[in-house]
Amino acid sequence: MEKSLALLAALALAATGAFAQTAPPMSAPVPAAPPMALKGHHKMKSPEQMAAHRSQKMAQQLGLSADQQQKLSAALLAERQAMTATAPAPADRQALHQAMQANHARYEAQVKAILTPDQYTRYTAMQQQRHDQMRAKHQQRTGTAPSPNN
Repeated sequence: MEKSLALLAALALAATGAFAQTAPPMSAPVPAAPPMALKGHHKMKSPEQMAAHRSQKMAQQLGLSADQQQKLSAALLAERQAMTATAPAPADRQALHQAMQANHARYEAQVKAILTPDQYTRYTAMQQQRHDQMRAKHQQRTGTAPSPNN
């Protein structure tokens, strides 16, 4: 009985060692995803898909004409493409931040030119509401108090 138990234990150890040494099958290397390619467990949409989705949503919320929606879609696409072009962050984070701010400022100027004054007022109110919601979620997750300058 002791011999069979010892033999079984030795066999179990040998089998475990053999499985631990197997290499994964050789396959084509998986290309590294861009830094912003995955968001949670969902793949991010392409800049074209994001621009189309956002322009449709804004058209519904702001009551845009077909011409306004087309112009807004082009502005959104240009902004998204510029954002993805700067996504592989350079070593200088401050330069990246400045580039992203300049890109966003260009987009905001285009939006202001496309929308009517009433639509732009509603747009800025929606942006502020979205900003406040994001800040509240962040504070809820981190347990921090709001900073006085924001």
